[in-house]
Amino acid sequence: MQQVVTGVVLDPDGAPISFTFENRHYLVSSRPVRWYSRKIWWQQAQSAPKGVGSALVEVEMWRLWATSEFDRIFLELRHQQPDGVWEIYRIDS
Repeated sequence: MQQVVTGVVLDPDGAPISFTFENRHYLVSSRPVRWYSRKIWWQQAQSAPKGVGSALVEVEMWRLWATSEFDRIFLELRHQQPDGVWEIYRIDS
């Protein structure tokens, strides 16, 4: 089960600058790096709604450092489209 990140605030270029995870507010403390990964679309999609073809095969990923009042973490976030859900893909403390 993926861990969901809430309250994601983005800069004008679409990069995350803050979010909430496990009831802690984090500020992104490094320049986030974005790339796109492939989904296992044949296991996840029943059918393709018109206009969302790329969202079926690609997922936006972000690698960054984030700091809260209590800790600093390194993580990779996955931004699921078209629903806009943000999840933690990998986390290191």
